[in-house]
Amino acid sequence: MKSFETFVNKYHKKWIRDDEDIDAVAYSIVNSFTREQCIDLIAELSDQDLHQVVAELVMEQVKELLISGDNGDQGLLH
Repeated sequence: MKSFETFVNKYHKKWIRDDEDIDAVAYSIVNSFTREQCIDLIAELSDQDLHQVVAELVMEQVKELLISGDNGDQGLLH
């Protein structure tokens, strides 16, 4: 994935060795991308990586729905 390698190399000095910091930096950087830049990164993913990314997105959205109770319930997860 050339774009992903470029992404890591471009921002490698910002990466901090703590997972939470890496998550925050990655989210901040990706949040500044245009839609087209995000689609370019996604287009380079293998089928397996794409499925993993989509599954994680779906899981997070389902968790938020269940926690918030927006589905008509009081919220199923605590």
